[in-house]
Amino acid sequence: MHPPTNSEQGNVEHTAKMDQKEKAQMKTALLVFCLFCSTALAQQPPKTMVKLQVQIQSPDVPADSFAAKPKIIYRAGNQYCRVEEQPDPSNGIHGLMIINEPDAWMVNLATNSAQHVVDPGPSFNCRLPIFSDLAASLPEDERKEILVLEFGQEYEFFKARGATPHPGGVQQGQQTTAYILSFGESKLALFTYGTPERPLSVAWVRGEKHEIFWYSGYGRVDFDLKLFSKPEKVRIDEAKQ
Repeated sequence: MHPPTNSEQGNVEHTAKMDQKEKAQMKTALLVFCLFCSTALAQQPPKTMVKLQVQIQSPDVPADSFAAKPKIIYRAGNQYCRVEEQPDPSNGIHGLMIINEPDAWMVNLATNSAQHVVDPGPSFNCRLPIFSDLAASLPEDERKEILVLEFGQEYEFFKARGATPHPGGVQQGQQTTAYILSFGESKLALFTYGTPERPLSVAWVRGEKHEIFWYSGYGRVDFDLKLFSKPEKVRIDEAKQ
């Protein structure tokens, strides 16, 4: 067998280089394809969303005040959130908050005006903490945990932290199941009812202080992107970043 000639050796090297180039091109094509698939999947809208109606009961909130009026909340994962408030004629406000991350619109339906805010990132998650107002006055260790409890994700919060079900007694005419967690001097309780389980109330207690949110409706409904779209027929101002 004779040694390869210069011409034959050149052909082998050329073929090897072509193989390496083709492999590199295939890897690039595969990466682009994977990224395309990931993007396509990420852009798929959810099929359902949580719809709930809730109102607060607290010694610090008069029963006939605007703060005690019920709110309707829609949520689909951590991208889509919507909060519909009741009219507040004394202050000329009828609040509506629409979040479709990274965009958010704070709307005043009483004046047909809105403010547009863009989340700078790097993470894009709409947040709906239940006890956001009272948490500001709590110690850091308690505040961090309590702010993670959010509307539309109540059951998941308690289950993820190992809360076990206990008989919760009868509330609002419903036989309930209770889930209880403690953080420092604060206690959180979720009372559920029905099958599948859905929240009836969420309560916070710390010493003699307490606050409770009552749910008059809670369930999954078909996702409606229009509820999370840019509001129409309102003047929109861009918020300063």
